[in-house]
Amino acid sequence: MEHSILIVGHLPFGQMIRTELQALTNAPMSLAQSAMEVNLAMQTQAPDLLIIQGDDLSLAQNCLNLQNRSNFQWFYSLVIAGFEATSKTKVTSHLTSQTQALEMGVDAYLNVEGDFEQEPYSLNKIYRPLLQAQLKIGLQSANRYRDLVQTNDLLSTIALVDPLTELNNRRALDWDLPRHITTARQDDRPFSLLIFDLDFFKRINDTYGHLVGDVSLKLLAARLRHNLRAKDTLFRYGGEEFVVLLSDTSNEEAGDIARRLCSIISNQSFTINDDLELSLTVSVGVSELKDSDDAEGLALIERADKCLREAKQTGRNRVVVYS
Repeated sequence: MEHSILIVGHLPFGQMIRTELQALTNAPMSLAQSAMEVNLAMQTQAPDLLIIQGDDLSLAQNCLNLQNRSNFQWFYSLVIAGFEATSKTKVTSHLTSQTQALEMGVDAYLNVEGDFEQEPYSLNKIYRPLLQAQLKIGLQSANRYRDLVQTNDLLSTIALVDPLTELNNRRALDWDLPRHITTARQDDRPFSLLIFDLDFFKRINDTYGHLVGDVSLKLLAARLRHNLRAKDTLFRYGGEEFVVLLSDTSNEEAGDIARRLCSIISNQSFTINDDLELSLTVSVGVSELKDSDDAEGLALIERADKCLREAKQTGRNRVVVYS
């Protein structure tokens, strides 16, 4: 995916920067010539690289203020200012502006000899390698940031996935359940939760070994996943327990779903390997969200877990619905 580059400044400045960048990247570039255009451009697509004409630092300050808003991502900001070498006053002024810009928080500031106010614009050719080098640094910094974001996204995904069953894990449930509860309450829709527990799992481990136990959990997870509705969300809660979130589903409907899944699991054996098939069953607890429940779903889970314990204590391979 190409970078997005926003150039902020007068048209001659924008033309000069476009010309220099075309030798470095095919990324799309846009030009904003006022604070209003900057706001619109950044709301449309936050840039990866921001190049700002340094003659008016109010535009640079506006860009940095936008960057600090939570809905804007990081971008590399480069201020470029042109000066006339014959004017000591202008040189001093640009040094002051450079100090101010860096104190504002821009990533880099570059003084180059040239005139970007009038067309045709001009740039002293001895500054071209310096300008190109600084533009390359900006693009490389944007690349590193994007790679870092992708790595962090991958690590976050890994942290939310159970490595054995490849289901969402307990951490993902703790993050996702409050969102489902909020949505259910906002939409005034029912919401229910199931807790499954694989019956006699310790006996499987003790009899056949932990590898067979792991395969049993993987096969059970796959069967649950393939027989749930598209809107249902399955998690490995821990050990041999699984949780299913059922959006727009009442207590009665959730009980029917749980009994169907319980039957699907018990009626067909699980092929562990060429020499071993196991008949597995599950116990299930069911609970529906109440108005008095906490926003995190702790009470909801506690009721379902209470029903699960009752199902196991009264013979296993059954469903108990909280009433």
